[in-house]
Amino acid sequence: MKQRRLTKEETGQASLTIIVVLASVVIISILLVQTMNTAVRIKGKADAVEANAAIINEAGDSIPLLVETNRIADAILVTAAPLEGKVKTIENLALNIDQNATGIDETARTIVGTAAGINAEAVDILATARSIDAGAKTITGQLVATVNVARTIKEDTGEIVIQAQQIHRDACALPAVIGAINDSHCS
Repeated sequence: MKQRRLTKEETGQASLTIIVVLASVVIISILLVQTMNTAVRIKGKADAVEANAAIINEAGDSIPLLVETNRIADAILVTAAPLEGKVKTIENLALNIDQNATGIDETARTIVGTAAGINAEAVDILATARSIDAGAKTITGQLVATVNVARTIKEDTGEIVIQAQQIHRDACALPAVIGAINDSHCS
C-alpha cells in the first residue's frame, strides 16, 4: 500500500485537535474543581446547619431561619443535580477526545517513520540513477569512438575498392599489351 506524506495543513489540523483536546480537558478540570469546592462548602454549611439544628430546635424562635436554610439547601440540590450528569458527559467526551488524540499521535508517528523510510529509498534510487547515467555517458562515448573507427574503415574500404577497380582495368588492358586473349570477365 502506498504511503503518503502529511501535508502541512494535515499536520496543523492534528496539532490543533490536540490543543483543543488539552484546552477542553483543562476547562473541564477547572469546572470540576469549582463544582467540588462548591459542594464541599455546601456540605460544610449543611454540617454546620445540622449541628446548629438541635440548638435551633430548642429555641423555637429560630425555626423560620431553619426553614429558610432548608429551602436554600433544597434549591442548591435541585440546581446541582443536573450538573452531575453534565459533568459525567463532559468527562466522557474528554476521555474520548484524549483517546482520539493518542490515536492521531500514533498515526502521525507511523507516517513520519514511513516518510523517513521512503526518503532513504529515494536516496538509494538517486544513487542508482546517477550510476546508470554515468554508465550511459561512458557507453555514448564508446559508441562515438566506434562510429569514428567505422567511418575510417569505410574510407579505407572505399580506397581499396577504387584501387581494386584500377587493378582490374589494368589487368584487362594487359592482354592487349602483350598480345594475349582477353578473359571473359574483362569484356
